[in-house]
Amino acid sequence: MRKIPSERVIAQLGSVGFSGPFAVITAFDPRGHDLSAADNEKRRRDLDRRLTAEGYKFAHVDACSPDRSHCESSVAVVVPQERAIELARDLEQVAIFWFDGKRFWILGAVLDTDPIELPRRS
Repeated sequence: MRKIPSERVIAQLGSVGFSGPFAVITAFDPRGHDLSAADNEKRRRDLDRRLTAEGYKFAHVDACSPDRSHCESSVAVVVPQERAIELARDLEQVAIFWFDGKRFWILGAVLDTDPIELPRRS
């Protein structure tokens, strides 16, 4: 997410079932409040069950800060954008990552903000 994905990366995403738009959502640390590892793991399992029950294709991914000092277990999920934001709000997440098929964005969930195009321009 720190650079625009190359055509090769986009093709690799497509080869594993993520050829179009998808969201990256976490259930960890609602509203940015640190939870215990056990509480976060329960939230992750609950999200997995929910996505499976609703029939969405998803894969586990780690969303990490650039220096990898902070990572949150997340899911990449093929879901309509509106539903992704709704899920994130239910999970009390501040925002989601959205891949539009060419690049990533940060979209507000609990906070209503303008979309942020990634990578951020300096």
